[in-house]
Amino acid sequence: MAGYSELQQAELAAEAHGYTATRHQHEVGTSYFDAVNSTTVAGHASTTAMEESTESAQFHAT
Repeated sequence: MAGYSELQQAELAAEAHGYTATRHQHEVGTSYFDAVNSTTVAGHASTTAMEESTESAQFHAT
């Protein structure tokens, strides 16, 4: 676990230099596909990725 923590700390520090992979759900459009899924099933989807995720508070719809 310490190795993962060290890797994550390095990635977070690299954000100051333009590294963005730590925000991967935002980059790949997860919120968009969640919205399409929710619309398709009239809001009754159980397979969305962002809702209740640890990253959901980091991203805001634009």
